[in-house]
Amino acid sequence: MYKTFTATYTDKIALINVADELINKNIPRENFFIDEKISQVKVMMPENTEAEIIEILNRHGPTEVH
Repeated sequence: MYKTFTATYTDKIALINVADELINKNIPRENFFIDEKISQVKVMMPENTEAEIIEILNRHGPTEVH
């Protein structure tokens, strides 16, 4: 089963860094979406990857992750 993780950032550079890190971890581009207007990254991945995705999202100083 897939789960969606959403992280909000205050820094646009964090969005770029998160995207780069997801790509480097071989997360398919179609599995994440960056909304620069509201500074959010949404990642849709299988539940068994939850810890790895949350770690990547938290590494860049989000104001909120859910």
